[in-house]
Amino acid sequence: MTNFSTDADLLKWEPALMREIVLDHQCLTQGNSASSETFSVVAAGGLFITSKVRAGHVIHLRNADQGVDGYYEVISVESETELMAGLVGGRGDEWVPLPTATDLEFRIQTFDPQHEETRWTLLTRFGLETDASGQGEDLARWIAEHRSLRRASVALVLATLYRGQAGGGPEASGLAHKAEHYAHLYEDEIAKARLVLDRDADGRPDDVRTLASHRLRRD
Repeated sequence: MTNFSTDADLLKWEPALMREIVLDHQCLTQGNSASSETFSVVAAGGLFITSKVRAGHVIHLRNADQGVDGYYEVISVESETELMAGLVGGRGDEWVPLPTATDLEFRIQTFDPQHEETRWTLLTRFGLETDASGQGEDLARWIAEHRSLRRASVALVLATLYRGQAGGGPEASGLAHKAEHYAHLYEDEIAKARLVLDRDADGRPDDVRTLASHRLRRD
């Protein structure tokens, strides 16, 4: 199924997110003795394919003695032991390479469950869940430009994550404030979204749907 945002998208808005929110049960893989050079990360125990690591995930690389402690966007997975990564936000020939280092601790935590829940929420808001011909159909593929929902997806995922962490502790009030901010931003973004639908994948628009038009049809 296709999500509208990735973990790397979240870090573009909140660079410290994975330091603020650590979900051990959503860690795909972790270990030590990894090495990095240019765009390559090699880890004998990475299990990158088995762990279902993919582009858009984020890898944390750390070796305090070598001055490395950063989060990098996964570009591709080459094998069980190697993936390609770069500074979050790179594209095409504009990727910024990794530091050259050895004996690195590595960890890949994901917020995929939150992205998936947000995907369903967005499809439901536009009434697309009622158009499915079967339970397994990926309705997101009908949307010609997924970026039309990216900002709304990022905002809702962040609101969900911060709301879930705002229950107590000395930083609770700050996290609650962030949750409220992103919840409002989500509503603003969803109100502006305009979905061009291509149901038969022939490259020609079949329908244009906005939140306002969906509400009108439901009335």
